[in-house]
Amino acid sequence: MPVSFVAAGVLASTVTLPQLSIIAPTLSVDDIMIASINAKDNQVWTAPSGWTKFVEVNNTTAQRVTLAWKRAVAGDSGATFVFTVPTDNNITYAGLIAAWSGAITTGSPLDATAATTSANTSSDTVTYATFDPTEVDAFVIAAGFYNEDQTTANGIGGTNPTFTKRWDLESATGTDTSIFGYDGSSDGAATGARSHATTSMTDAINVGVLFGMIAA
Repeated sequence: MPVSFVAAGVLASTVTLPQLSIIAPTLSVDDIMIASINAKDNQVWTAPSGWTKFVEVNNTTAQRVTLAWKRAVAGDSGATFVFTVPTDNNITYAGLIAAWSGAITTGSPLDATAATTSANTSSDTVTYATFDPTEVDAFVIAAGFYNEDQTTANGIGGTNPTFTKRWDLESATGTDTSIFGYDGSSDGAATGARSHATTSMTDAINVGVLFGMIAA
């Protein structure tokens, strides 16, 4: 069974609370949820019960990206999950949950190769370091995080995989966060370094993440 994109939920954002209440999209039992959080400080996020963090990376003191996964159980479709930090810094926190079907139904659904991360300097280009999947029939996901809201993500060039853009969500004007998502299937070869431009009114620091999911 191939891995397939299901849906991305709405973007949750706040500048007044030390938490994010993120709503999952409509999904089915055993779908894999991925929570993607962009914060404009370096505080460590605590995930709710059942979630496993697999990416935590700082880009200067003004950006921290966190990714976590959870296998959906009954009641998770459309549910709200609360991720927290120790202190309200009155700055922007934003995140969303996306889901995929067709992954293995026991154990970690993530490719044995660790996610690659690129902490990029201020630019309208988001760069992703090469990812070399362990799986031969590989499914690769790209998550991009941009410290500005006035931007639109363009497509990622290259093949194997050919990436399809799945979401491009921005926080409300003045809260300065965009999160992008792409995915695609490959034969397991290294992706090579990838990048995409953004149609942006303001350059910003950004982070690109590549990781894989194991098909059932």
